[in-house]
Amino acid sequence: MQTNSTTFTIAEYCDQMKAGSIIINRDYQRTSTVWPPSARSYLIDTILLSYPIPKFSLYQKTDLKSRRTIKEIVDGQQRSNAIFDFYNDKLRISGRSSFSGKKYSDLAEFDQQNFVEYSLSVDLVVGATDEDIRQMFRRINSYTVPLNPEEQRHAIQQGEFKWYIVEITEKYSTILKDIGVFTERNLSRMADARLFTEIFLAFEKGIITYSKTKLDQYYKDNDDSFNGRKDLLDIIDSVFDIILTLPELHGSVLMKPFNFFTLSLAIAHRLVIIQSFQDIYKIEATKLGSNDIILANLGCLAEALEENQSKGQFKEFVDACSQATNTQKHRERRFDWFCRALDPRVRL
Repeated sequence: MQTNSTTFTIAEYCDQMKAGSIIINRDYQRTSTVWPPSARSYLIDTILLSYPIPKFSLYQKTDLKSRRTIKEIVDGQQRSNAIFDFYNDKLRISGRSSFSGKKYSDLAEFDQQNFVEYSLSVDLVVGATDEDIRQMFRRINSYTVPLNPEEQRHAIQQGEFKWYIVEITEKYSTILKDIGVFTERNLSRMADARLFTEIFLAFEKGIITYSKTKLDQYYKDNDDSFNGRKDLLDIIDSVFDIILTLPELHGSVLMKPFNFFTLSLAIAHRLVIIQSFQDIYKIEATKLGSNDIILANLGCLAEALEENQSKGQFKEFVDACSQATNTQKHRERRFDWFCRALDPRVRL
């Protein structure tokens, strides 16, 4: 068996698919699930913006009777189908892309040129048996860093909610890094995807501890459609608008992920009154304190944490931030304190 790294332009690749010299072997299909329009559109948008996409793997063999050489797609079948359909004007881009609503024929000539000349990276395997192909993928997977639950979820799920989370994280990942919530490593392992998923679940179900099973189920439940996406995005935008006006807190202990989670929920509750939170902290009107009040109150909480005040006024808050930080009880206590800190009538 020999593996050669090569490239094809999209025009070359699609012409060979049309001619039948590049074909799909269903035996290698990892799942029978067909990518939804959102996933296919995201791939095409990625190509049109000239970002890299994963490498394809093709198995090249020659039929002895016909003496015809063909290449079977081993890895990259869904990508191949999406690219081929767009190339043939059978796919219209959807979503928030700047190319939304367009087929290939609708693109400006410059963008058409970029698309057909985009270079696909390909591993071309020759002289292999079925066992060789099987072993190749087993060995590749043996040296791959195990996926964490968020990465597994996004690798498996291709529905509406997954792509909504992708949209949110693309918008806010840099901000989350800049204000000190996550490091680049955290973002590369999709910690922001989990954060936003838990925030949306909390809006709907309340503040509890969410297991991998519950998060997986939430993706599945919203696979076909995800209602209220614009309303949720508006809330998230408003939360970040408030946090960005408080630069004194950026990089502080209140920006640690577990604190940022409950602080975000508290701000959201103060802005729109979220019914699932009313049993924890009941409010009658949507009103935030002034920036001076908010900053003074949150500053007191941050100082208590930094000094690890185990006695006095903020003991309950400090305890809720120092032990089992993601249990329901501790999340609710932190939420209560943050809601008080945001109350225009309260001075901590």
